[in-house]
Amino acid sequence: MKNSKLNIGKQIKKYRVLRGMTQNDLAEKIGLTEKQISKIETGVHYPKFENFVKILDILNIEMKDFDSGINVQNKNNILRNSILKIIYRADETELTHYAVLLKQLEKIFKQKKNKK
Repeated sequence: MKNSKLNIGKQIKKYRVLRGMTQNDLAEKIGLTEKQISKIETGVHYPKFENFVKILDILNIEMKDFDSGINVQNKNNILRNSILKIIYRADETELTHYAVLLKQLEKIFKQKKNKK
């Protein structure tokens, strides 16, 4: 568990530095403190989901470029990242509609799997 935290943190730091940003720059754009960014980058804490999505967006990182240690094909990473960006940018009304649609789709796919 600690290794994945550290791996994620190192990669966030790598992309932050490549973008010429300080921890404080990133923290301000996300709404965190510099200390919180430091704890993420050193593997002390995972970023919260919504902050992780913000980090990806701010640092212009595609999931396919971010080695989270999860073995998923690049095409799936691209799709996941696109979906996460849509969700992250959605207002409350849109989120409600997305949630309803996703629940319906999940139900349909489960039914299809059960029929196999």
